[in-house]
Amino acid sequence: MNTMLSKTVGTPTRPYNTQLSCNRCSGCLESEMCIDLESDNGHCTFWALRCLQCGDIVDETILRNRARFHSDAALVTAA
Repeated sequence: MNTMLSKTVGTPTRPYNTQLSCNRCSGCLESEMCIDLESDNGHCTFWALRCLQCGDIVDETILRNRARFHSDAALVTAA
């Protein structure tokens, strides 16, 4: 029996990356398309990583803000 299903069984839709893990709980992160309903610049959709265990969402803006917060906190403690 040569069906389309029998050819694709067992093949993942995306390559599994074991290096992606959540910083909060070490759970597995999965790519997800998100929608920003309050966007002023016209970009309504974006890709983010969502933790399958705790639900934490990480995207470029979140990472940029976290890095800026940590650098500001380091400057305050150094002074």
